[in-house]
Amino acid sequence: MSEHYDEHYIASVTAMGDTHMVTASQAIFTRNGIKLVNAGTRIDSTLRDRLIQHKLMPDIDRCLVVENGVTPASLRDAAREILLEERFAAIRDILPESERFLNAIQGVQLNAPLAFKLTVAREKFPLLFRHSLQVALIALFLGIRDRMNDRELVDVATAALFHDLGEMHIDPAVLGANGWLDGAALRQISVHSTTGYLILQAFPEYSPEIREAVLDHHERMDGSGYPRGVKGEEISPLSQVIMLSEVVATLLEQSWEKCGVSRLAMMLKMNRKRFSATLIDHIAPAFVGNAPNVAPMPAETLSTQLRQLAEVFQLWHATYKPEHVSQASALVKFVDQRLVAVERSLHETGFQPNEFSALLSNVQDDLDMIAEMQLMLRESQWMVSSLIKETQRRWHDFVAQGQGCARVEQWIERALPLLQTAPTP
Repeated sequence: MSEHYDEHYIASVTAMGDTHMVTASQAIFTRNGIKLVNAGTRIDSTLRDRLIQHKLMPDIDRCLVVENGVTPASLRDAAREILLEERFAAIRDILPESERFLNAIQGVQLNAPLAFKLTVAREKFPLLFRHSLQVALIALFLGIRDRMNDRELVDVATAALFHDLGEMHIDPAVLGANGWLDGAALRQISVHSTTGYLILQAFPEYSPEIREAVLDHHERMDGSGYPRGVKGEEISPLSQVIMLSEVVATLLEQSWEKCGVSRLAMMLKMNRKRFSATLIDHIAPAFVGNAPNVAPMPAETLSTQLRQLAEVFQLWHATYKPEHVSQASALVKFVDQRLVAVERSLHETGFQPNEFSALLSNVQDDLDMIAEMQLMLRESQWMVSSLIKETQRRWHDFVAQGQGCARVEQWIERALPLLQTAPTP
């Protein structure tokens, strides 16, 4: 596993040692048997350069201890604080028995290396640590609603807490980059779920189901996710819980201050084919049904962005007629199937791209309907942008298989400026 503990993670570990007492619990060697660090040595950033130059043995997380590290009890306390926040009020109202949530989190089997790793997350990646706890709480809500027993709930909490550990091994310059990333950067980010899977694979106490849920938390029921592109029943029930919970938590984090649960409610409406419809039905009562809460967009801006979104679909269908897609390359089919799925989601929620302008002109005085259109627009922009990102991430594989297509590349080049007017979450 040491080859997966790259310089970025070791830099975070040694930086933590500058502010916390981190010591070597055993000697650290190179894979060639050269001793780098004696047992009992204080670890801080002065050792960074020495450690990143070698593949280490044992793995770094097995060799270090930290004072006041993460424990099951501290996880419970942190989860309790989050559960009491306003954004979780609807979940508390539906399932007031908070002890089941907290007991499951405290029941997570936390061996020393992973306790250390979660401590690095808490101290050096606080947003990731908080996100993992929020995913755990939402996943437990889904598990309880799905009538899981207490043992199954502990598995849910375990997979949720560990699902993004791989992100700590990504170059922070890539992970924190603003703007549109190229295919190479997207591939670097997407490998985090595989990295997390490999981290857990070193510890047999974590079941294959938990490891698989970490691997699959960015998969989608329609096959549009990564890293494996599995779909439907190929995705385990536990994985389905984690992948929906991850998106729900992300939207709560990104959109709560600006529009409460409104954007999340729209996501749930428009993604019933990408996530388990049963699980969406479990969580929708907590977030769907309230009047939209979103700052109004100027009418001219809304009209322009609706027209641009419609143009994205029109450009694709002008390039590839439906009757030609069946004879086209795998790359073309990949894009077409997913773009048509976005259009279908729009139709199912009452919107049709070629009728956006007419609909907007008919609802000028209906503020709730205009807000609904804004949310639909934002979610649609995000869905198409995600499709393009996934296409770019897989582009190298398509080209390697002889599937490169200049016309798909041209469509992406024309579509991106039309989508990048989208407001930030």
